[in-house]
Amino acid sequence: MTEKLYWDDALATSFATTGAALTTFGGKPSITLARTAFYPEGGGQLGDIGHLTIGTSLVEVVDTQVDDEGIIHHVLAGDVPRELAASLGSGAEVPVQGTVEAKRRRDNMVQHTAQHALSRALADAARATTVSARLGATACTIDVDRPGISDADLHRVEDLVNAVVMSDVPVVTSFPSADELAKLALRKQPNPAKSARGVRVVSIEGFDISPCGGTHCTRTGQIGQVRIAATEKYKGMLRITFHAGTRALVDARSRADALAALAKDLTCGALDVPAAVAKLRADGKALRDRLEAARTELAELVAARALAALPEGAGPHVVSLVRTKDDLGALRVLAGELAKDARVAAIVGGEDAASGEVVLVVQRGADARLDCGAFVMAEARLRGGRGGGRPERAEGRFPRGTSVEVLATAARAALVDVPR
Repeated sequence: MTEKLYWDDALATSFATTGAALTTFGGKPSITLARTAFYPEGGGQLGDIGHLTIGTSLVEVVDTQVDDEGIIHHVLAGDVPRELAASLGSGAEVPVQGTVEAKRRRDNMVQHTAQHALSRALADAARATTVSARLGATACTIDVDRPGISDADLHRVEDLVNAVVMSDVPVVTSFPSADELAKLALRKQPNPAKSARGVRVVSIEGFDISPCGGTHCTRTGQIGQVRIAATEKYKGMLRITFHAGTRALVDARSRADALAALAKDLTCGALDVPAAVAKLRADGKALRDRLEAARTELAELVAARALAALPEGAGPHVVSLVRTKDDLGALRVLAGELAKDARVAAIVGGEDAASGEVVLVVQRGADARLDCGAFVMAEARLRGGRGGGRPERAEGRFPRGTSVEVLATAARAALVDVPR
C-alpha cells in the first residue's frame, strides 16, 4: 500500500521520494510511488491534481485514484514522455519531486471539514442523519434520511455550524486502538480498516467525531463560513447543497448581485423586491383576466360573423378561419365558440411567431361527426407535422406555408366518409 503523507500533514503540498513505476488506471497512464502527498478520490472527496518531476521529466497529474490493493495512482494528462518511460523501465531508483495543486487541496479540505460539521449540526439541530455526501468541484451535497426540513430548522443548523466555525476549535486526526475506538461517540460507524494503522478518526473538538480518510483543516476557523444554498427531494430523502469558505463568499456575492440588479430594474430597495414582485404578480393577473375577457368577446364576434354566413339547415359544416396574429390561447377560445354550433367542425389556424409553423386547433360541435384527434394525426403524418388529441378536440403543428384551407378540404372529405 502507498504511504499516505497527507494523513500526517494535510497542509503539505510538496514532497520528495525515490522510485516510481509506470502503469495504467482506467485505461490512462499513471505513476505509482512508495509514498505520496496526493489524495486519491474517495469518501465523497475529489482526488488531487498537480505535477511530478521524475528525474528530469515533468508530468502533469490530472487525477488521483486508489485501486483495491491500496495503491495510489497518479493519473497523467497524456502520453508518457519517451525518456521518462525509458528511465522507469531501467529499474533505477530515480528521484521524484511531487507538487499538489495547493488551491484545490485547500478548497477540498475546507469543504470536507465543513461537511463533517454540517452533518453533525443536521443531526443535532434537525434530527437528520447523513446518508451520503458528495464534495464536487463546484457544489457539495449531503443526503439526509428525511424527506424535508423546515426553513426554521435549516436556519438553526446554519447557526450551529457557523458558531463552531467561529469558535476556531482544533480539528485533530488520530488512529485509536480497537478498545479506544469502541469508547468513542462516533457519528457514524467505520468501514473495515484497509490501513495497517487502523481506522483514522477526525475529531472536531467538543462537537463531532467521525471516521474519515480525507484531508481536513487543522482548525474550524479555516473553514470561514458555511452556507446552505439549496434543498431538493431525492429518492425519498432530502439533498442539501452547501458552500463553505471562498465558495460561500462567491455564492453570497452572486446572489447579492442578482438581487441588486433586480432591485434596480424594479426601482426599489433590495429588501423591497419581494413586495415589488408580489405587486407585479397581482398586476399581471389583473391584466391576464382583462385579456381573457377581451379575447372571449372578440372570439364571440368573429364566430358569430362566420356562423351567420352558413347556409340554413342541417350540417355538418366545416368552418375554417386563419388568424395569423392570434396566439394559441386565442385560437382555442375561437374554436370553442365556433363549436358551440352543433353542426360545425371548426378548423382554426394561426402562425407561431418564433418558428413560422402553422398552429392548428380542430374542435367539433355535438352533431359534427369528425374524429378530431385521428384527423390531425393523419394529416400531420402526411404533411410532416405533429399533433393529436381527443375525438372532440385536437391540436397540431404543420410546416411553414401549410394551407389551412387545404386542411379544411381534407376535413370535409373526412366528414363525408363518416357513416351517419
